[in-house]
Amino acid sequence: MIENTWLEIALYPGCIQGFFLAYLLQRKKQSNREAVRYFNALLLTLSILMLLRVSYQPSFFKTFAEIILLPDVILFLAGPFIFLFTRALLRLEPQPKRIRLLHFVPAMIHVSVVNTFLGLHLKGILTYLSMRQVFIGFLWIEAAAMLSLGIYLCLSLHTYYRYREAFFEKYAAPFLGRFLRVFFVAGLVLLTFWMAGFAYKLNHAQNDYHIYTLFWVLLVAAIYLLAFKILTTPSILELPKLLGNKQADYGSLPLSALEELEQFMAREKPYLNPEIKIGELADELDLPKHQLSRLI
Repeated sequence: MIENTWLEIALYPGCIQGFFLAYLLQRKKQSNREAVRYFNALLLTLSILMLLRVSYQPSFFKTFAEIILLPDVILFLAGPFIFLFTRALLRLEPQPKRIRLLHFVPAMIHVSVVNTFLGLHLKGILTYLSMRQVFIGFLWIEAAAMLSLGIYLCLSLHTYYRYREAFFEKYAAPFLGRFLRVFFVAGLVLLTFWMAGFAYKLNHAQNDYHIYTLFWVLLVAAIYLLAFKILTTPSILELPKLLGNKQADYGSLPLSALEELEQFMAREKPYLNPEIKIGELADELDLPKHQLSRLI
């Protein structure tokens, strides 16, 4: 097993709790089943990874060298699942199947090419690379996994900000999804710890288990707090659909509203007033604030 007691203490209950939460979420009858499916995929992915980490034996590295890197493929799945969950939770139109499959290409390459190729070198079946080159390959895999997670966290955070802006343009009510921002920021903090551990490994040729343990403890806490939030606040899965096809949105606006806005802008020239607010402009045009935003 991993030779770190605190890490084992974090991972054992973490993986058990993950399977249990996935079961509870699957049983809940919510209208946004797509978001639940993607979040359960994320929960199960991380729970399986934690289970594999705590059951790992050093002897596995040589005995099962051609498949020992398979758990690392999960690192390439977490980012896409977070992004697709965010899109589903915020009611964006599902991406075409072809686009969704593209998110998982790095994971498929890892399984079918990189994992087997490097593993067969470890067993001595292939000899194209030296051992130093093989271990450099391991480092490239970890760096690519960090890059993947960082990109998907940033994309998810950007989607969240777009949705929040659209929500406040249309509603004056508190935004139920505001906790997501904390989740994404926590994810970026976790990524920073991961990068720090990676840098330490590069400089000292060994892992720093203090950083490694802190990373996993915070990861378990962030994911499962999000799961509990979804379980205890069902309305999170009932967020309104606000971000859609822009072309369709503009086409649904009445032509008279566009003409009226053009005439008003030419006549009153409100843009010359540096203190004009969109709410005041909407009142003068007798239009809802969110509709005026779309017109502009």
